[in-house]
Amino acid sequence: MSYQKVTIDQLQPGSYVIKVLEQTGELEIKHAGWVRTRQAIRSLRAQGVLAVAIDPAKQLSTTTAPAKPATEREPEPIAFRALFADEQPKAQRCIEQTQQVQKQVLQAAASGEPVDLSLVHEVSAGLSDAVSRNPDVLLCLGRIAAQSDALLRHSLNCALYMAAFARFLNLPKHKIQALITAALLHDVGKAQNPKLLQAEDAAAISTSLAVLQRSTALAGEVSLWISQHCACPDGSGEPAIRDAQLDNGSKMLAIVNRYEKLSAPEQGYVSPLAAARQLLALAPAKVDGDLLQLFIKCIGVYPPGTVVRLSTGRLALVLENNAKKPTLPKVKVFYHSTHHHHVPPKVVDLSRQVEEQVEACVDLNKYGLDVRNYL
Repeated sequence: MSYQKVTIDQLQPGSYVIKVLEQTGELEIKHAGWVRTRQAIRSLRAQGVLAVAIDPAKQLSTTTAPAKPATEREPEPIAFRALFADEQPKAQRCIEQTQQVQKQVLQAAASGEPVDLSLVHEVSAGLSDAVSRNPDVLLCLGRIAAQSDALLRHSLNCALYMAAFARFLNLPKHKIQALITAALLHDVGKAQNPKLLQAEDAAAISTSLAVLQRSTALAGEVSLWISQHCACPDGSGEPAIRDAQLDNGSKMLAIVNRYEKLSAPEQGYVSPLAAARQLLALAPAKVDGDLLQLFIKCIGVYPPGTVVRLSTGRLALVLENNAKKPTLPKVKVFYHSTHHHHVPPKVVDLSRQVEEQVEACVDLNKYGLDVRNYL
């Protein structure tokens, strides 16, 4: 069956888009998919799409069934993926804005002032939009960022992991934003009482909730997720509730919280593979096994921002995951570990060649190099 070219003005909801044919930008299609709403078409137009190829044999009915209520609408599929280079400056600004707001949040908590949740909701929406364009860029920038404040780094990275995780699960946009908000706020009590920084996470929950209760417009589900994120499916956590009583959002927050703590610089270098194995050893008693498998699939075998050694001895920075071939991500080579010299930087898609494979994850500090110089 031949495909049909249509302009962006002719494109209708229910069309099955194969690829972009004409555009003023550099939008890269990730996979073919349905365009279900006029909002999705407006988004394509805003990104510079002028014409697309559709499969006329595939057409969803938009008139036979009544529209679902807003709370029940299906999330939009990720049909298009922004190029890494195009998304990088946008993602960097998004992270910097989130970082600034999070500093204000922690300062307010420390001084006993109400947290301005309107700002938190704003940056949560920004992170949600960023992961819809290309989640790997956010993950990469977050992993290589330097941050001297451990509490700020932890909450920011939890938010980035949560944004990618929730989007990977294709949750509705409002749910993604709420989960990001919970990730940003789950440890605010530690800013008010620094002694809690050395205590178990559960010890800070009541203080965190008390800080947030001074604010308005905090969704009840956010409080629920924060209150349950130290609970375990087998009932051994705090509070002592079991799997059936745990909300999925709480389970997701528990996973990203544990993963970020395992990957923290204070622990020394821990490879992503080692961190994943440590988490898998906790399932299903301490963390939800099914959600954990999905989280690992989301961030990848070699998460963006990881430095790896290739079979040729070259070192490379992982830029993007490969969902179909997880061990063959897209990387940027920059150094030779055997000869100890820089090589011309080059982006290599390992799935498109046979000369090199990933041998191991690498602690770049052992080479006296700063990964931020090679993005």
